[in-house]
Amino acid sequence: MEKSANLCWGQRYHWLRYQHVPAGARHDAHIVANCPLPEGISVADLRAAMNHLVRRHEALRTVIVTDPAGWPQQRVQSPAPLPVRLVSTEQDGTPAPAAVVAELTVADFDLTRDWPIRACVVTTGGRPRRLVVVLNHIAFDDWSLNTFRREFEAMLAAITTRRRAVLPPVVHQPVDLARHEANRDAAANAAELEHWRREIERLPADVFASRRVTEPGPGTAYSASITSPALLAASREIAARHGCWPSTVHLACYAALTAGYTGEASVPLRWLTSHREASQHMSVMTCMFSPTLVSVELADDPPFSELLRRTAARVEQAQQHAYVPYDEIAELVTAESFRRGQPVRIASEVNFLSYAPRSCGARRDRFAWNTPPAAWAQAGSDSYLGIYEWRDGVTVALHAQSAVLPADAVERFLRGHVRLVEAHRDPSVDLRVSEVAREVGFAPPTRRELVRIGSDAVSVEATEAVLRSHPAVVEAQLRVRAGELAARVRTRAPLTPSELRTHLLGAMYDRPAVRCPDRFEIVDASTGSADDDCPVGPGTPAGLDPAGRQPAPGEELLTGVVALVNGLATVDGSDSYTVAGGRALRVPRTLDALREQGWFGISPDELASARPLRTLAGQLTQVG
Repeated sequence: MEKSANLCWGQRYHWLRYQHVPAGARHDAHIVANCPLPEGISVADLRAAMNHLVRRHEALRTVIVTDPAGWPQQRVQSPAPLPVRLVSTEQDGTPAPAAVVAELTVADFDLTRDWPIRACVVTTGGRPRRLVVVLNHIAFDDWSLNTFRREFEAMLAAITTRRRAVLPPVVHQPVDLARHEANRDAAANAAELEHWRREIERLPADVFASRRVTEPGPGTAYSASITSPALLAASREIAARHGCWPSTVHLACYAALTAGYTGEASVPLRWLTSHREASQHMSVMTCMFSPTLVSVELADDPPFSELLRRTAARVEQAQQHAYVPYDEIAELVTAESFRRGQPVRIASEVNFLSYAPRSCGARRDRFAWNTPPAAWAQAGSDSYLGIYEWRDGVTVALHAQSAVLPADAVERFLRGHVRLVEAHRDPSVDLRVSEVAREVGFAPPTRRELVRIGSDAVSVEATEAVLRSHPAVVEAQLRVRAGELAARVRTRAPLTPSELRTHLLGAMYDRPAVRCPDRFEIVDASTGSADDDCPVGPGTPAGLDPAGRQPAPGEELLTGVVALVNGLATVDGSDSYTVAGGRALRVPRTLDALREQGWFGISPDELASARPLRTLAGQLTQVG
């Protein structure tokens, strides 16, 4: 009998990310493991070993389906033989191993039908030489990958010595972990989410506001890395001197360099964090990590020693509250974007991984440009910094969207990271953030008229242009008054502040640093009447325009589907999906329900954003 349960909290992150990435680019979430094989192993032996592991670990035969209420669930299928692709190194007219492995690596997993594991055996003369497995991240993190490797090697050793493999008992399966998480104290969960709501409220809307450019077409991305033998000892010495982890040293460097590049006083990021130690089900074979928000304050231009202390404290605080469902954090970010009237982007990720005892193979610093990460570029992140600690060195690798970091800035960022760590190996050196910026020598940002509203940088020019793009607006001017953004708008027909706010919310993702004004003065050029100093914000009644505007058919369709899938009594088209009560985990089901009626044109990212449903309804097109 098949077992089912809700998704584990780590699975939720990877499932949502996989849904939001366009088809054909999802292989960025695949793990490829190459396993050399000892002599004396037959194809039948390999099949038996793999089938034993599939029977033993339910994660390897789990699919993700949607229940009648629209929630994704993991469903464990009955044990069955794992399909194994055989390819030969010989020129026998069949596809070459490299081509087959590439095909298996790039092809999307249909998580509703496919197990999260694919296997390919490379043979020579009919004898197995290598096993290649392609794994989906939803079932594997570093812990479970190492467990899989250990158990597979133990199985092979037992086969070659003709002994019985002795493996530790599997205490818990992913469905057990999911039920444990579902039964976690509701008050404790609410307290953790309240902590994150307060944290998100104080974050800058876009750390790259001064640098972000709008590209005319699909953006490009860069990838480079620098491997340094000296970085290993230097980071460990600094960490020991300051009583922190080496990962914290690298994270403080990232914060200093980002602040130096952007000029921002606060640097938020998503720190990829394992939650195994926070769970009573530590040994479960599944993915148990997700991003944790970390924000480091640098407004007072602190020296590196103080920055390191702050970073360590912020990481510790974040990890104390980290074990929460990722999708609910995403909902808080979207709700804050709607409230603030400006997209809150926390789209830079930092990850620290230990690759010891393997060697980096470098005797001196080695900088390299990597293949542009085309698939990663479509996943919605601004940057990804990976710090890989080897037995004899450290590699710092950076993926970055060209819209925020051009090629020269990527190289300066990586070389500056190494110089910053190596400089502070000397206890007498304690550079301030401003000194780091001068040392690295980033090119100045493109001149843009930005004003500050709280912690946010706002483009006056871009916001005025978006206001003028409304068909009823003739002229728009912005000014900052008493810490608020005020707009004076002249119209050719009657407009309400809430209608202008809906227009801005729908367009603010298309241009950097656009924000909804807090107050409007609206002058109707056709009548000469004026509404002075009208406040506008979440909860302001939208009302009907003087012509008695009724919801368009597309709006009625979309709000009706959102209400149906999410079990809501009513949905207002001026609200975003999340503000209306839509749940992040139900976004894919909502879009499926639209497609079943023949309506297309909205992506998962768009539906999960702060865009009003009214705006999104205008994108719908009917097919068939």
